[in-house]
Amino acid sequence: MIMIEANAGLADRLAKLKRRVWQETYTGIYPSQKLLEFDEARHVEKFRRLIADPTNQVVLLGEEGQDAGYFVLGKPRLGWTELPISVNALYLISDFQHRGLGRQVWQEIERRVKQAGFTVFGCRCNEHNERALAFYFRQGGVIIARESGHADRSEDQISLLFQLE
Repeated sequence: MIMIEANAGLADRLAKLKRRVWQETYTGIYPSQKLLEFDEARHVEKFRRLIADPTNQVVLLGEEGQDAGYFVLGKPRLGWTELPISVNALYLISDFQHRGLGRQVWQEIERRVKQAGFTVFGCRCNEHNERALAFYFRQGGVIIARESGHADRSEDQISLLFQLE
């Protein structure tokens, strides 16, 4: 697994990757219109802002010469003031799942959290994304909050806490 610190020049690749992983991950969870209307140009700009913010680490993941996924580690999103740092995105395209790569990426995230001087961090996951939740539970995640029952299932979120030894 190759991990590339993202720069603004990678924003296009990251947005294309996000479109693909959202299609793979959220079909049947998010309203189909939300997936059909994915605005790649808007997401390019979002990635550029994330990359420009020094409190974020945006990392493109490569495997077998292909873009395999990405993660965003950084300042917690709004409502997470009690946590010092959080995983704000972690995606691997389906071709690279169930091969131990997710665990490898998670170990890198834990290393970065420790390097930043923290022993706890958070992550949010869609409540209906059962595969991702199972992964996070295997990594030691503990549910600390749940927001569910929305008419739009994309808004149903579970907040997890991770503690490092």
